[in-house]
Amino acid sequence: MRLDHENYTMSFAQARDIGIDYRDYQKVDCLPSGMPVTAIAGVWGEYVNIRCLFEDADGNRYLRNIRRWGDAGYTIRELDLDAKAIEVGQIFRL
Repeated sequence: MRLDHENYTMSFAQARDIGIDYRDYQKVDCLPSGMPVTAIAGVWGEYVNIRCLFEDADGNRYLRNIRRWGDAGYTIRELDLDAKAIEVGQIFRL
């Protein structure tokens, strides 16, 4: 995917305007291990969740829905990272 946007977090309308539709991504409870995934976007849902989008080198797309839990923020457990701290194009390997 071409990453021509600067901000990782965005509204659904902003994502749609640049051609990102989270409904095209496979919903997962945990990001896949053993392969690098690239951060695409974090699309805000309701005020308590963000849909974090990732893609692997084979073009498989993953949606990791993260809900806010108190002071813990929007932590992606397997990355031990708040989703708001992710940058576009950042690569993660579990």
